[in-house]
Amino acid sequence: MPNERIYQIKLTLTDSEPPIWRRLLVNATTNLEELHRIVQIAMGWQNLSNYHYRIGKQRSDTEPSLLQMPLNEIIRDDLVQFCYVYDLRDGWFHTIEVEMILPADPQGHYPHCITGELRCPPEGCGGIWGYNELIEILDDPDDPQYLTRWDEVGGDFDPDYFDLGLVNVQLHSG
Repeated sequence: MPNERIYQIKLTLTDSEPPIWRRLLVNATTNLEELHRIVQIAMGWQNLSNYHYRIGKQRSDTEPSLLQMPLNEIIRDDLVQFCYVYDLRDGWFHTIEVEMILPADPQGHYPHCITGELRCPPEGCGGIWGYNELIEILDDPDDPQYLTRWDEVGGDFDPDYFDLGLVNVQLHSG
């Protein structure tokens, strides 16, 4: 592990306003298939739908061998960010940006989420535009869909809450 490198990446749900994002530390040797699992946990997705990556002009849905490529073979000086698309029907686009390359901490556990903001949208809510509409409805008790939509998302849904501790427990458990 003396020469091992860690990437600090920022994962942002595209077009979310305010931004829904996570900052993570991952091994440079993490491949894209492993990164998918990390993204799912960090964002709070349930892995119910297909996904793919867009890296430059390449796409992992048309070039499945990309999924086995480690980050340290993808990231270069001229390419420090790429796109992860989850749920092709709802179209959840995420920007993955390598912010820093760091030496591994011998005591560190990777992957590890450092911080983040806001809860991930519920699965199947219609993409970012459907989510924005959902938030508007949940903020207006006079809206005719208010009770129905609260029943759909559950009474404990809080779009401002991000559980960093839970994310790290899940990341470290396997």
